[in-house]
Amino acid sequence: MRRIRLFALLALVALHAAQAADLLRGGNARVVFVGDSITGLSRNAAGGWAHQIEWALRQAHPGCQPDLVSLGGSGQGVRSWLNVEERSRREPVFLDIKGVDVQAGLARPADVLVIMLGMNDVLSPYVTEDAASLADWLAGYRQLIAALRARVTPGTLALASATMCTEDPASPKNAAIDRLNEQAAALARELGAIAIPTNQAMRDALRVGRQGRPDFHVTYDFVHPNDAGHLAMAAAMLRALGDEAAAELLTRQRLAPLLERPSTPAPVPQPPAPWLVTAGLAHTFWDGQVFDVAKARGPIEAAIEAGADFTTAADVTGVKPVWRRWTPSVNYTGLDAPGSVDFAGITQARTFEGGYGARWIRADREHQANLDLSTQIFAGTLHLTVWL
Repeated sequence: MRRIRLFALLALVALHAAQAADLLRGGNARVVFVGDSITGLSRNAAGGWAHQIEWALRQAHPGCQPDLVSLGGSGQGVRSWLNVEERSRREPVFLDIKGVDVQAGLARPADVLVIMLGMNDVLSPYVTEDAASLADWLAGYRQLIAALRARVTPGTLALASATMCTEDPASPKNAAIDRLNEQAAALARELGAIAIPTNQAMRDALRVGRQGRPDFHVTYDFVHPNDAGHLAMAAAMLRALGDEAAAELLTRQRLAPLLERPSTPAPVPQPPAPWLVTAGLAHTFWDGQVFDVAKARGPIEAAIEAGADFTTAADVTGVKPVWRRWTPSVNYTGLDAPGSVDFAGITQARTFEGGYGARWIRADREHQANLDLSTQIFAGTLHLTVWL
């Protein structure tokens, strides 16, 4: 029974990749990985996916000597990596991994070049959702590929999909990442490169893990992979590059135990009370990069202060926003804490964008209440104003 169940589990995380030649040369290939902080964590995290790939290759091919070079930098997107590549032609450049120089990493030929970018282009965001911005991103990706190919002359080029941002597959952030990944996959087909489905690998692992535990995660902060996420990514890379034996060893011995259902099913938590939210609103309360409190009072604020129905008020541009219900969940920052609102679940936020969250707080009797307010954001700044 356990064998059948394990095979079914393996099928879910195998990504159904087409069989390919062993591009990793039995574990002896030189592979250069180019990316952002997630590529940096492939080495900096004890369970990072570069460490996992090395372990699996050595298990599958005793005596092999893999040469895996991770060039990952926090905050890097496609356009910023073009600057890194250009600067590394003139001088040493160090990113997230101590002692690893981009100039040296790109100075020798590689059997395989793997590029995985797009997370920060959505997270920051460097890329908006209009067609011109997406086309510019793709043009930058094409330019970066040409520059890196000229440096390392890889036998094989692979483009890995950017992984999940929030653990809700339908979030605006993930929808934006999906659009970039679709363009990257089309570019891979055009260039005769391999498209590595690292994003789908994480989604598959998340789906299987959630079958047994409602609070199972593949990231530790809704951006960077945890151990399960690293393992899913490593297995996807091994399979896409043709080493099925190493991928199966890694999946069976390290990933599958993390995905197994607990002997005692976890209780399904009661959903917390919802909020009323709206976001995606343009605001004029900025003086350059400085938040100007004097400009922060618009029609919605005026309606709130007057005790009127603020949901019928327009924003500062005259557009009436759409309000919707928001229920905290384990897929977002703040998890399912009743007071949590993560606007990443509501909008693919632009710089200087505003949003509102409203909630009635009722009590059976009059008594003192403590209101504890805080904000949390990934790689940015929030300005919080509260009306009671």
